[in-house]
Amino acid sequence: MFKDKVVLITGSTQGIGKRTAWLLAQQGAIIIINSRSSEKVEKTVAEFTDYGFHVMGISGDVSDYNFCVELRNQIILRYGKIDILICNAAMAVEGTIAESSANAIAQATRINVHGSIYPAIALMDDLTATKGSVLFMSSIAGIVGLPGFAMYSCTKKAILAVAESMKNEVVDRGVFIGVCLPDFTENEDSKQIISTNGELKTIAKRSGIKTVSLDRTALCIIKQLNTKRFLYFTSWRGRFLYYLNRFFPAFLLFVLKMNRKRFMKLGGKPQ
Repeated sequence: MFKDKVVLITGSTQGIGKRTAWLLAQQGAIIIINSRSSEKVEKTVAEFTDYGFHVMGISGDVSDYNFCVELRNQIILRYGKIDILICNAAMAVEGTIAESSANAIAQATRINVHGSIYPAIALMDDLTATKGSVLFMSSIAGIVGLPGFAMYSCTKKAILAVAESMKNEVVDRGVFIGVCLPDFTENEDSKQIISTNGELKTIAKRSGIKTVSLDRTALCIIKQLNTKRFLYFTSWRGRFLYYLNRFFPAFLLFVLKMNRKRFMKLGGKPQ
């Protein structure tokens, strides 16, 4: 299914992006590794190359549209096509909306929203040529606004809306549009988060909440690409929350209100 497919995964030097890239590379895909950090890109490319995988690294900020155009040009120049785009680059955001500075709000919007939309726009004509796929990464936090995760929920809910619109806008082009909504996923020691003042800081591994493994999340992404299902959840919890919000929104908001202190503790002081 993925042999010789050219796959760009943004934010793929760690976490979900890197694990998905690894599993796709094992299936013969040509992987484009991307991150803002050139050091991390070089390290990841070297790691993949040591295992004999076909990989190319391009460092840069996908929330900058001009870079996305250059990213597209480099891929087409080398491979002549792009088959799959996984818009994975994103940052978690701490704190309540009242605690969030204007800088934090701008950073979250730029990285999480612009960083997903711009690559899709820059590559859409090429994906049309290959009848390719665009997979947006939303989150369980994008289903409904979670207390303590205001800006993260906001940006991830926006991604869901973008995917819904784009799905119908490009249906005649033959491009698959999907959106994956991962549950809280285990994170690495180097994971960073946007603080309330807009600066990045490293957080510890999550505790106090049951997380989904990176392998399970990555396998769900690959299964979604295979089955071409528009919506995909990585856990029963995400699916349950989605349908609860769809059919019983008032009840869900009540449940969230009753559990607000727990969520606000997780969001305001990431564990």
